[in-house]
Amino acid sequence: MTQNFNLENLDDATVYDQDNEKVGTVKEIYLDDQTDEPRFATVSTGLFGLKETFVPLDAAQPIADGDLKVPFTKDFIKDAPNIDPDGHLEPSEEREIFEYYGLTTTGGAGTNAPAAGGPAAGAPAAGAPTAGDPVAAAEGGEQAVAREEHLKVGKEDHVAGKARLRKRVVTEREQVDVPVEREELVVEREPVDPNSPQARAGAGSLDNAQETDETITLHEERPVVDKETVATEKVNVGKRKVVDTETVGDEVRKEKIDVETDDVTRGDRDTNR
Repeated sequence: MTQNFNLENLDDATVYDQDNEKVGTVKEIYLDDQTDEPRFATVSTGLFGLKETFVPLDAAQPIADGDLKVPFTKDFIKDAPNIDPDGHLEPSEEREIFEYYGLTTTGGAGTNAPAAGGPAAGAPAAGAPTAGDPVAAAEGGEQAVAREEHLKVGKEDHVAGKARLRKRVVTEREQVDVPVEREELVVEREPVDPNSPQARAGAGSLDNAQETDETITLHEERPVVDKETVATEKVNVGKRKVVDTETVGDEVRKEKIDVETDDVTRGDRDTNR
């Protein structure tokens, strides 16, 4: 039995599973074609909410702030039948959803997503082709809808690496050649000519001679080592964004409809031309 829901409250309502874990946000409400009562809701799930999954409102219970709670787990809801939210559900698609959730279908004539402007807008008129089908089925005939999977690709951020600036001190030995000066003692001895005036001036007795001392001081340079600190290098580290292209892929399935007939006259009409 479908609950009495206010369509305005269901818009963007949050759906929680039986463990009070958030499943996603309500995107569209599908109304019963005959009663215009809310019958199904599509809930955004998957990576970045790119996937929409059908949830029967028969099993939903309103909670605080207009949100909904359903008696299923989040993973169970995400694995529901893959039916495209194209604006209309066929009775066979309804049964598929009800059977998956273990509910009993009431056998309606399909459900239709309301268009903007009112809950009943968009319902198919009497005698008109069913919404979502290119051509109505022939009178007394059967219909089959082929579906296929499409890849929906999103992006998520991951840490690719880290860089650290670390300053450390290393010790190296440095040698410098320094020119230094020093004084050396030079001794020169020259013989004196006995007949020279210098020899005659120094002639005489040594009786009164006295000893004398002369001191000569020698100097030399020695290197003095001191140290000073100077800046030699500056390192700047920043980030920039580059765009690469990566190719992703997965297997997708599609349904193909084959028509097998006995040897009878039949008319074919290709609606995909």
